[in-house]
This record gives sequence, structure tokens and C-alpha cells, in this order.
Amino acid sequence: MFATIFICTLVTTLVTAEIPSYIHVCSRKDPNLDQCITDSINNLRNKLCEGISEMEVPSLNSFIINEIVISDADNAKLYLKDLKIDGLCDYVIDSFHVDLDKLHLDIHVSFKQIKINATYDFDIHLLVPFVQKGPVYLTSDNIKGKIGVDLKVITKNDKKYIYISKMNLNLDIKTLSNKFDTEGQNSSQLNEIISNFIGSNEEEVIKKVKPSLEEQVTKQIIFLANNIVKHFTYDELFPEQV
Repeated sequence: MFATIFICTLVTTLVTAEIPSYIHVCSRKDPNLDQCITDSINNLRNKLCEGISEMEVPSLNSFIINEIVISDADNAKLYLKDLKIDGLCDYVIDSFHVDLDKLHLDIHVSFKQIKINATYDFDIHLLVPFVQKGPVYLTSDNIKGKIGVDLKVITKNDKKYIYISKMNLNLDIKTLSNKFDTEGQNSSQLNEIISNFIGSNEEEVIKKVKPSLEEQVTKQIIFLANNIVKHFTYDELFPEQV
């Protein structure tokens, strides 16, 4: 569905432009094409982190997830809301392979640290009910990611354009440290309750956070990449000779 909507939008907004100096063009005949594209992506890092206004590309550095439900049991409810995700700019491309004939990319990446600032909504019933809302800070270090990307080529006005039609992302999140702000009445007791709840359920918390994070990162990357490539033809991005 996402790809269908995007291609309809893409076809109506394609505009050719001169390739700016910060986009490094790679010949599709380059025997070291994988490395060339890797270098090009790394060269774009600062632009991606800042955003590219002339291409309507927002910053990769920060984005929002509306809500993640950690627990919805009758006696223990924990929701994370308005999650702000930071750290995607601090990426390392561990390996990259492109097959232009099959229009497919395989990428392995690492993120040094991803930070999540959010608001928690906690309602747990022990001997007495504890209800609390407040800031929460989550951090995960050394995240590995495997990305599979399917590309498509379309033709408009006798010119070919390439775009991302599908992307699968699998993040390997091993730990997720947390700091809950529980200031107020019974704060020390509540902090202990929340810490024990999260500490004994860390794997479950990661399982809840991981798919939402993967989904939103995928949407963000597809949006950013396609907003860049829609301005240039396939032959401009991947000429036979540079």
C-alpha cells in the first residue's frame, strides 16, 4: 500500500535538477560500485543529519513515534508516548552490496547509540494502585541492523527514475537502559516498583519497542531516500561512465 501511494505521488512530482556537489555519482559499470555507493552515503551524512531543504528532506537525526504499549494487563499498564528518537546519524555501514540487475540492496549497519526520550504512563495495582506519568529516557548501545531494499525503475517522459519500493529492517537490540523520572509523592517507592517491573521484563520491553522502532526507521529512510532520488534520472545517478 505504501509503495502504491508513493509511486502515484512520485510520478506527479518528478523534477530533474542538476546533481549537487555533495551527492557523489557512481558509474553503474564501476567494479567497486559497492564501495563507491558506501562512500557516497557516508559523504551525505552531514546533509542527512541537518536536512536538505531544497529537496524537502527532513533531518534524519530525530523523529517521533506516537505511542508504544509495553504492558496492557489488568494489573499492570505501561505506555510510552511521544517518543523522540535520536542517534540515527551516528551510523556505520559495515557492509553494502547492490545488484542493479535485480534492483536489490543488502546492507549491514551499526548504530553507536540510540536515545529515546518519551513520556511514560504507568498504572500498576499491587496492594494499592500506583498511577504515574512523567519523562522517561531510554538508551541502547551498539545496535546492529540488517537492511534489505527492493528498488524499482519507472519511466516518465522517456526518462528512467529509480526509487525504493520496499525495505526490511531487522535491528539487534541487546540491552535497553532506562531512567524514569518519578519525582513527587511516593517517588522512591514508585521508582523501585517501575525499576523492578522493567528490570524483570527487559526482554519483553525490547520486544515491544523493537518493531515500532524498525517500522518508523524504515518509513523515515524510505521517505528521505526517495525525496532525494526523485530529482534525478537513473542515468544521472548511475551513468555508464563518470
